[in-house]
Amino acid sequence: MTGQTENQPPEPPETAACHPSVRRWIYLRGALIGLLVGAWWIFFAPDDLMESSLKITLGLVAAVIATGSYLFNLRQTLWPSTNAPAAGESAGAPRE
Repeated sequence: MTGQTENQPPEPPETAACHPSVRRWIYLRGALIGLLVGAWWIFFAPDDLMESSLKITLGLVAAVIATGSYLFNLRQTLWPSTNAPAAGESAGAPRE
């Protein structure tokens, strides 16, 4: 039949994460993780350990570090390089 559309194979997870809509959700998830870590630090760190202003500052620093580390761990998924070795290959192994 000429009216049928061909079924496309599903995309691997590496290429699916490159789409802008998926990337936006990953950024949002990173921001929410940072917000939760920072809020926990600000609201639940003991008051007798530090001053209130220092607690807020350290909470903001913890939020930035949590967001940055989450996105850093996903850097190969978010921005795949064109010369990256294929899955199962090591970076230092010579290709045949």
